Amino acid sequence: MKCAQGYFGTLLAITVSGLVVSGCVPMTPPANINPITGQPIQTFDPEAKRKAEDQLFANFKTAGKAVLIVPTISLDSLRINFDDNDAKAKFVRLRSGVTEWTNTSRPSSSIRVGYDTGNDDGAIEARDSYFQLVFGRTLYKIYLVDPGHYRISDVSYNLPRTSAFEAPGGRNISPSPLGYAMLKALSFDEFEHGKKWEDASYRNETVQEDYCTSVRVVNNECTSWGKSSYDVKRQTSEAGWTSSIKQQTVEARNVTVKLAREFASFDIASGEVVVIDGFYAEPPAATLRDKSCKQFDQESMRCELQQLTLVHIQGEVEQVKNSQNPADYHFPSIGQALKELTYRPIKIQARETDGNSVWGQSYTVKAN
Repeated sequence: MKCAQGYFGTLLAITVSGLVVSGCVPMTPPANINPITGQPIQTFDPEAKRKAEDQLFANFKTAGKAVLIVPTISLDSLRINFDDNDAKAKFVRLRSGVTEWTNTSRPSSSIRVGYDTGNDDGAIEARDSYFQLVFGRTLYKIYLVDPGHYRISDVSYNLPRTSAFEAPGGRNISPSPLGYAMLKALSFDEFEHGKKWEDASYRNETVQEDYCTSVRVVNNECTSWGKSSYDVKRQTSEAGWTSSIKQQTVEARNVTVKLAREFASFDIASGEVVVIDGFYAEPPAATLRDKSCKQFDQESMRCELQQLTLVHIQGEVEQVKNSQNPADYHFPSIGQALKELTYRPIKIQARETDGNSVWGQSYTVKAN
C-alpha cells in the first residue's frame, strides 16, 4: 500500500490477532512546510534580503551591470496636515508620480523612478531602487541596470477627487503620434474631522439591601433577614461637544502614459557608476486630446495624448556624496561603488516651457 506523497499521511502497520493491518494515518507537517504542496514556506528575512542586494553591488562589474542614480522629489521635508483633506489629496498626488526609463535595445530592462518606488516588499525587483539617499528636497534613487540606451517610455500618477473617465469620443479616433494614456478608476478615502453635541448619558443600576424581618425582644437582636432591591439612575457622562470623524470615499483616477516620442535619453556602459538628471511626473502631467477617449476594456479607457509636461530634477555628484553613507545602513558595497560616481548629461528632446512647479523647470513635448 502506498500513502499520498508529502506530509498528508504515513504508512502504519500493526498486528491484530495475528493479522497484519495496514493503513494511512494523518501526519502533522513541520511548521516551516506548506501542508498543501509539501514545499518549504518562503519567509521574508530583511537581513538576508539586505545582504543579497548588497552582494549584487559587490559583483556588478563582473555581472556586466552598471550603477545608476536618478533624482526625484523628496516629500520628507513637507509639513502635511493629514487631518486636512485638501492637504492630504495634494500629498497623494505628489507621491504617486512615477517616471519609467526603458532600455531601447532590451525593453524588459527598465527602471521606475518615484517617491514610492523603493524595493521594500521582500522581492529583489530590478525595476525599483535598491537604496535611496536624501539631500534636502531631492531624493536620489539607486539602481542596478543593464548597459545601453535608455529613454523615458512611461509616466504614471493618481488624481484623487477626479472622475475616473472622460466622455467617449467619436467612432473613428486616430492615434496620436505622441502616444496615449490609459485611465483607470480608483477610490480615495477622506475623513472629515469635526465636533458633535452629545447629551448626558445615564444607566440604571439595581441596588440590593438587606433588612431585618424578625427581632428578638430580649436584646433587640435581628434573628432573620430579608432582601430588597430598587433601581437607581446614575449619570455616566456629561453633556457637551465631542470630537467626531466621518469617512467618505471619493472617486479618483489613475493615469498611465505610454510615450511614443523621445522626451529625454542617456547612455550607460557596463561597469559605470553615474548620476543623471531626472524628470518628475508632477500631476497632472498629461494633456489629453479633445474627444479622443474610448473604452479600452472592462476597467480602463484609452485617450490620445496632446502633450506631456515633466519637471526637470537636477542631479549632482556632490549632493550624493554629502548625503547619507550607505555603509552606515549595512550596504558597504553600495558605499564603495559610489566612490566612482560621475555625472552623465542626458539628452533632452522636450522643450523648456513656462510652469509653476516648485520642484524645477518644466519641459514639454507636444503631438504637433
